[in-house]
Amino acid sequence: MPAVQRGARAPVDPPGATLKRARLAAGWSQRELAARAGVHQPQVARAERGDDLQVSVLARIAAPLGLQPGLLAVAPGPGASAPAAAAALHDTVADSFESWRRTWPALDPELFAVQARMLRAGRHVESAIEHSAKLHGLSGGDVVVLGTLRRSGSAHESTPTELKKLLWISLPGLKKRLDKLEERGLITRRANPRDARGFVVALTKAGLAIVNGLVRNSPEPLWHTLLETAPADLRQLSGLLRSFLARLEARAAGRDQGKPE
Repeated sequence: MPAVQRGARAPVDPPGATLKRARLAAGWSQRELAARAGVHQPQVARAERGDDLQVSVLARIAAPLGLQPGLLAVAPGPGASAPAAAAALHDTVADSFESWRRTWPALDPELFAVQARMLRAGRHVESAIEHSAKLHGLSGGDVVVLGTLRRSGSAHESTPTELKKLLWISLPGLKKRLDKLEERGLITRRANPRDARGFVVALTKAGLAIVNGLVRNSPEPLWHTLLETAPADLRQLSGLLRSFLARLEARAAGRDQGKPE
């Protein structure tokens, strides 16, 4: 057997093999990945075989795994364990540091890396919410409404106006969600004794069971990754995001009101 040269790069897998390895590392079947990506299972199979697919379709398949079509051929380091290899495979952002540094030498590459990682994290959050909701025939927005009611005191009830403020959604849009949830028997609506023209929304036992089940028995990788994160790290991450979002939203609000930045 020929000797392996020291420092030689590991061979790069074809994109289809990389995609399949990422899927298996996540513990998903082709059907589950297809559901998360919003495509058909045969399209996932074609992507893993290396068949020609539209870039837009490949991007949809790759997104739930934290991959991008142009960066699918990423090889883990020699001797890497399965979990470590999966982690290295998913951190495609690091591969762009040198190009960012070369293209914009006056800027810290972390400026771009943070945006890229926030985008990836956001996709994982949206995917987790939507996938959990689909298990019950609901949308992600429906689950958010149920979760908000669950947190609304011991009676698990609120008014549409209060929900609107918490969810940042229009009243017509909220009404559509409430209509659907009431039809499914997950909420009730009754007249508001404090407002003759309004009503009170409350969780039913069925709605409460869905919310509690999603928290206690969530199958989502995102949720389990958060659960295994050290409390101190969670607090630090939450604090950094809180500070960043406060500054970002204050600046965005000033721009929208025509104030100088």
